[in-house]
Amino acid sequence: MKHLVKNDQIVMSGIPGTFTRENGEGFWGGYENRTDLHDMDGWVDEIIPEYDPKFERLGDPFYSVQQGAVLYEILPLVMNLEDRKSGLYVELAHLREEMANIIVQIKLNYEVEPEGLIRLMPVIRAMYGSAKQEIESLNEESAVSYILRSPKYEQLLSLLKTFL
Repeated sequence: MKHLVKNDQIVMSGIPGTFTRENGEGFWGGYENRTDLHDMDGWVDEIIPEYDPKFERLGDPFYSVQQGAVLYEILPLVMNLEDRKSGLYVELAHLREEMANIIVQIKLNYEVEPEGLIRLMPVIRAMYGSAKQEIESLNEESAVSYILRSPKYEQLLSLLKTFL
């Protein structure tokens, strides 16, 4: 992406199709294709540094006179562990409710509870207990990348839905 820089400040990001140059020349379409004019008009490239999105985030863009480009500061990803855990517990409660609703629907659809459902119930209980333990044991580093609705949970939901 390119940014328009005036007086060492970013005034616009992304080259527009319509643009009026400082000399008054106007483009009512196609300016983004006039690469021969971009440098003269003050458009500069951006440099996005390498960073680990699990632990870092990009700050606001700024113009670097030394680099002659727009740069980004790399900032640490700040996370409140207790807030993250609380959010995961809420997500787990929603998942449990989703599974419970499916199980109730299955039981309403059958006079006799299907044998496959009976065999799945201990697995569901164990997965729920395991998820609670996983969430409780999270630290700041592991909490950032923890995904509750992993493929194993989605697979279990799919298995339950086969009884509907």
